[in-house]
Amino acid sequence: MPIELVEARAEDAGVIAALLDDYLRELARHREVAVGAPDSASYPYFNAYWSEPGRYPFLIRRHGAVVGFALIRGAASLGCPMSQIAEFYIAPESRRLGVGRRAVASLWRRFPGAWELQVHARNSAALEFWASCIEAVVQEPPTPTEIYAADGKRVQYNFYVEPAG
Repeated sequence: MPIELVEARAEDAGVIAALLDDYLRELARHREVAVGAPDSASYPYFNAYWSEPGRYPFLIRRHGAVVGFALIRGAASLGCPMSQIAEFYIAPESRRLGVGRRAVASLWRRFPGAWELQVHARNSAALEFWASCIEAVVQEPPTPTEIYAADGKRVQYNFYVEPAG
């Protein structure tokens, strides 16, 4: 199945905003505390993905159709030598088909090095997904750490993706 990870352009912002709305509605069900942006219009960093160094917006396509997005923060944005998956979403009808795994693998090939990822502790499907994606690319699986954010308990993964070679 052809999967494409394409860096989004400014003219793609509307497509990502619509998907971000769906993602944030879904994410709200996993928060322990109802804080955070409820929609793309109130997402504080949305426009920064097209203007701030070190932020990267991506579209995820399957058979040419957009089925998801990823928002990545790199070292220049974080001020440290790691990258972070800020947001990642695959539309429900494209889940469990390998789309997300292929997109994540493509992201990690594009940005090898140190990574940080946080998942809401109540989101068991996401915890399973991310643990399996990480295990597929690292030599030694990281020990998840429980952290507490404004919206509740999360599981944080810190790991290193080796450059292809």
